[in-house]
Amino acid sequence: MAELSQLKMLLDLEQQREDKTAKDFAEVQRQVQDNQMRLDGMSKYRLDYLNQLQQRGQGGIQSMQVSQYHAFVGKLDEGVEQLHHEVVKLQQVLAQRKERWLAQRRKRESIEHLIKEKEKREQKAQARKEQKNLDDFSSQRFIRDKKF
Repeated sequence: MAELSQLKMLLDLEQQREDKTAKDFAEVQRQVQDNQMRLDGMSKYRLDYLNQLQQRGQGGIQSMQVSQYHAFVGKLDEGVEQLHHEVVKLQQVLAQRKERWLAQRRKRESIEHLIKEKEKREQKAQARKEQKNLDDFSSQRFIRDKKF
């Protein structure tokens, strides 16, 4: 019985660890989504800005303005590139966190399985003990009744 209570304490500890790894996984997942949205928004803004440059170019603009537009597009490109690299890194971290979470979940499930098996064995042992007691009682009663 002491072993079963120790397993249950271990299960509680592993459940807490699983909850933490799941929380860590969810946090990185949220970061990936947030950064992906920022990347998509920045890419769309860059495209809109280039379209605006093209429209103004058709109407005629000075070379100084064209160089300013290109400089700004260059900054946008750098920002898009930086965000893209950040998203890729976060996706790698996300995959690692997911693996940790799944490994922790398997560990918890294994302990749950051990507890269930231990409880089944203890129930079977208790049932055998009770049956033996009933058999002994019945045998003693039969012997007593035969004597009288």
